[in-house]
Amino acid sequence: MRTSLLLILVVWTGILKGQYPFEKYPAIKYKAYIDWKTIDRSQEKEKDVQNTLIIPNFYDNSDTLTIQLTSFADHYWDNSVVRVFRNKTENQRIIENMAFNPIGLDSVRVADINGDGFMDIKVVSPYMGNGTASLNVKVIYLFQRPDHSFDVISFDDKSYPNRPERDFDNDGNYEIITMNLVGHENHSYWLFNLFNYKNDELINVNSKANYPIMIQFLFRENFEITNKISRAKMKDFELKLPDCYERK
Repeated sequence: MRTSLLLILVVWTGILKGQYPFEKYPAIKYKAYIDWKTIDRSQEKEKDVQNTLIIPNFYDNSDTLTIQLTSFADHYWDNSVVRVFRNKTENQRIIENMAFNPIGLDSVRVADINGDGFMDIKVVSPYMGNGTASLNVKVIYLFQRPDHSFDVISFDDKSYPNRPERDFDNDGNYEIITMNLVGHENHSYWLFNLFNYKNDELINVNSKANYPIMIQFLFRENFEITNKISRAKMKDFELKLPDCYERK
């Protein structure tokens, strides 16, 4: 009897755990680093807030990578600076149009996202807000080139809470899944598009799996592709590139 009850509980728990359709595909395996060190000089002459994180043995010769995110008190919500150091030498500096709030700063994730043999970096930083705006994030990818510099790509997205890349076709180049909230005929839907990083750019690869898909936004958990819109009609919502896409 106890065995039967245990089996019922396991099956019922499995039914209750919902999944989006893309979660059936293999997810990328990251190494995650969360040990941010924050120096707040916003009330001093520098007027900045620095968030620094060290990733040991990042490069193929075991050199250390340090990433530093700096926002400025006099223009806090725009024109922050991303610095990348190899050991103690600054190799790259990028301007990013957002603020890096240390309160909500997520982990830095490291993996070979595009399957070229070099480790890449993913940073997710929240914008903060209320309601669905609380899901707003900036996603920043640093794709490592053969010369060990980085191609930097960023865009606006929604958090969930971490949506890992998935390999839809087992080619080793993981698909990046973006999430938007869109309206259609008095209903709201989560919209999911697929992208790959190829030839120094993001390209839309929805055709790999009959995407985009749309899932109705309800005041409860919902993971099913809507039947209120045909799959053919969903293609009208396809994004050529993610929102606020930038390549640096």
